[in-house]
Amino acid sequence: MTKKILLIQDDDSSCRIVQQGLELYGYQVFAANRGDEGLILAVTESPDLILIDIDTPVVNGWQVIKILKSSKATWLTPVIAMAERSVDSRLLLQTGFDAYYRKPVSLRHLLLKVEALVGAASDGPVNVAEPLSPSRTVAPPPGPPPEPVAQVTQAMVVYVDDSPADSQAMAKIVQKAGYSYANISDSLQALPKLLELKPQIIFLDLVMPMANGYELCAQIRRISAFRETPIIIVTNNDGIADRVRAKVVGASGFFGKPIKEQRVLKVLKRYLRPSRRYRPNDNRRHGFLLNF
Repeated sequence: MTKKILLIQDDDSSCRIVQQGLELYGYQVFAANRGDEGLILAVTESPDLILIDIDTPVVNGWQVIKILKSSKATWLTPVIAMAERSVDSRLLLQTGFDAYYRKPVSLRHLLLKVEALVGAASDGPVNVAEPLSPSRTVAPPPGPPPEPVAQVTQAMVVYVDDSPADSQAMAKIVQKAGYSYANISDSLQALPKLLELKPQIIFLDLVMPMANGYELCAQIRRISAFRETPIIIVTNNDGIADRVRAKVVGASGFFGKPIKEQRVLKVLKRYLRPSRRYRPNDNRRHGFLLNF
């Protein structure tokens, strides 16, 4: 199978050179010009390796690497950080990157680093112990944590919202109803966290920093695991235009704040009936919810 590489770099000319060079050697390359776009591709495309410029716009490379390495969905993916200038070695170590490359790019040297981490473009032995620089050797990543013993669990409800007060209100209602609950306060970490939690229903706040609820809903729907998962938009803006836009981006429902127990319970009852196991195509059968 061809190895996949995600290239995150905002310099179009340099990006094309690196992409064409890697493709010439048989790698499949996905490219993003911004850090937030790179995070989405890291989740949706599951690359074998990520090459990232630390000066990417919107979300810089350091932040992207920290997010990738803190998520169970991407923490084992090797990351090569690239920079045109000298960087603080302490900052490098804090991100959890796997290798560092000083620009300008030499394709030959870059390929050596890539092959050291993931092997040749087609399947082959990987020598992750090969030194990538005089001061750093890449060791094999630690094994994943042991899987928990399979057991019957409560349905998981996730609320993506940066407001602690609203999250606490939602948690009280959901947990009182007998369901598991988790809050994701950082919209940039929403996709990898959702893949870890595997919720049966997602409540999504409309107004958040970096990515609004409409954008995030559309991104979630791009992931095959969540194409049928109910997504309920929660917001102070409850006009008809907002409801129509929510439907266009793939939301299953919409209700306004403040968060009220009756509204939340009605949604939970509709999608998470306690008398049967949740089926992911329920939202298709019930259709879009306009009023609660």
